[in-house]
Amino acid sequence: MRIKILQQDFLPALQSVSRSVGVKATLPVLANILLKTHKGKLQLAATNLEVGVIKLINANIIEEGEITVPARTLLEIVSSLTGVEIEIEGVMEQLKISGGSFNAVLNGISASEFPTIPLSSEKSILLDSKVLKQTIPEVSFASAIDEGRPILTGILTEIKDKKLEVVATDGFRLAHKTSVVEGADDINFKALIPRRTLEEVVRLISEEVGDSDEKIEISTSENQNQIIFKVGNTQLSSRLIEGNFPSWERIVPKNFLNRSVMERASLLKAVKLASVFTRAEANTIKFQILTGKSNFYLKQKN
Repeated sequence: MRIKILQQDFLPALQSVSRSVGVKATLPVLANILLKTHKGKLQLAATNLEVGVIKLINANIIEEGEITVPARTLLEIVSSLTGVEIEIEGVMEQLKISGGSFNAVLNGISASEFPTIPLSSEKSILLDSKVLKQTIPEVSFASAIDEGRPILTGILTEIKDKKLEVVATDGFRLAHKTSVVEGADDINFKALIPRRTLEEVVRLISEEVGDSDEKIEISTSENQNQIIFKVGNTQLSSRLIEGNFPSWERIVPKNFLNRSVMERASLLKAVKLASVFTRAEANTIKFQILTGKSNFYLKQKN
């Protein structure tokens, strides 16, 4: 393999793919990035066996080939070679890198040892990138971080009746968002997707399509245990969480004893000030609503 590529084109793609490298991997190859020529472009791939990312970027392909190299080392080198054309040459299980007056050789691992990342299937659905970009951050905060209950670390994602519904809960709080999906007349889709996967999808949308109206292609693998997102020139695959998500519809109250409407800016300011006095072990705030008053008070809960 032998290619030439500008540092300013190589670095952003490398940084994006590196987020999915196995940091504490038991298999050495999971700490590597796969470099592979594919249809006249350079393909970068990384996986931690939970999430896999494949990105295609333009490059001058001189010789075809493939190799995996340590992600951290490669990223540090490319980050330092500012504003130069980088030449990469793979020979056996070594990668030669040169740019300007810099030359280096990295020991790699054969590409044959790199795990296969699922590719998107023929059957897929299309969602507006703006809908996902806005919706996911509004519910992801409520999902669990503790891996003790894996089901609660996922976000229930369902498309039906021309609507996208996403739900997240950690057992103490719950967030639910409904968005209208255009062109989803005959779509019925339901999956429990890891929170970290959807957060990475949001990052990719910002990097790949920005604020454009480009569609995101979503599909599942043949065995239905992997979900694949295609965002611009990047494809992300992830394992789905198996199990039954809590019946959140039963948790949300149907009726309310009282209801208050508050100005958003005032509420945020009051919560921020009150949180200064919350104890680390309690970290709670008490809302005290006074009947007939437009003001409200926040008090530290001891």
